[in-house]
Amino acid sequence: MMTILAFLLAILILVGFHEFGHYITAKFCGIIVERFSIGFGPVLWKKTPKNPFDTEFVLSAIPLGGYVKLLDSKERTDLTTEQAGKAFDQQVLWKRSLVVAAGPFANFLLAWVLLSALFLSNPMQVKPILDEPNANTIAAMEGVEAGDEVRGFALLDANVEEQAVNFEDIPSWNRLRWKLLRAIFSGEGFALEVDHESKGVYRIDFPKEKIQSLNMEQDLFEQLGLKMRRSTPMATFRLETSFFQALTLASDRVYDITVVSIMSIRALVLGEVSFSQISGPIGIANMAGQSAQSGLIPYLGFLALISISLGLMNLLPLPMLDGGQLVFDFWEFIYGKGVSADFKAIAVKLGLGGILILTGIAVFNDISRLFHG
Repeated sequence: MMTILAFLLAILILVGFHEFGHYITAKFCGIIVERFSIGFGPVLWKKTPKNPFDTEFVLSAIPLGGYVKLLDSKERTDLTTEQAGKAFDQQVLWKRSLVVAAGPFANFLLAWVLLSALFLSNPMQVKPILDEPNANTIAAMEGVEAGDEVRGFALLDANVEEQAVNFEDIPSWNRLRWKLLRAIFSGEGFALEVDHESKGVYRIDFPKEKIQSLNMEQDLFEQLGLKMRRSTPMATFRLETSFFQALTLASDRVYDITVVSIMSIRALVLGEVSFSQISGPIGIANMAGQSAQSGLIPYLGFLALISISLGLMNLLPLPMLDGGQLVFDFWEFIYGKGVSADFKAIAVKLGLGGILILTGIAVFNDISRLFHG
């Protein structure tokens, strides 16, 4: 029950905020919004507007998305000149593009707000103390020892051992994890500044060519040899931040998650990662339930991560998604006219087919994990 409730709440928040981005921007641009729906399919609840051309708010049965229906003058023959002027299709290009882009932007904004709240709560964090690396891993070959505490992280522009770098502070294992993922998926070398009780503070370089040799299908941290030291009790601390520090940390985390997500999509497209890595609604529901059971702070982190993923997914250049419409808008900007209705209809059908295929793969993966772990 907790899993279902956590999943439904996540859908309500994430989809609702995404569609609210479209809605509020459309209203700001003077466009009539006919319907605001969370979910698809049969209507479970709706608030019927009192006045014509006010917005109808709807909750539908299939909680896998939502939509905002904007007035289209080509679909109505009963519009006055004033009403037709408030139709979406009658707006100048920049207004139409702004409304389309507002949904994904709202998801990034929501993630930033959630992460800011998370950091302002002074959460408990695990110190970035490393365990003994397994033999033949990159960390073992580069000299990492058990008990090394990471103090700083820096990307390397080239494979130069003595390259001068400015280290970013790494107070927690979670922050280190996202920095490592960013370097791995970007294929960049990096350096760690570590502190050891007997050796003092020193630097360890992880060359670019070794990072690029990692197998993306296997456990990345296992291959690196960078493992969190699981002592009893765990070495934890309370991360205390000021208001502006929390905002800065949230911005940094949104950026890292976005870069890692984009690089993950790139790896998927290039075949470096198999489609078995894709998770669908069942997998997301399980993650929602697990994070909710762990407490409010992990749940906020989960919502922020999924919100960024939702924003990026909608920016993919596929018809039926916001990114596909932005591609059509860019075509219109370059050539001075939109794509033909016939071409757009075909593209939308192909895009819908692609989305259905990806959804089918994701659901299949979810079911496979349920039965095979």
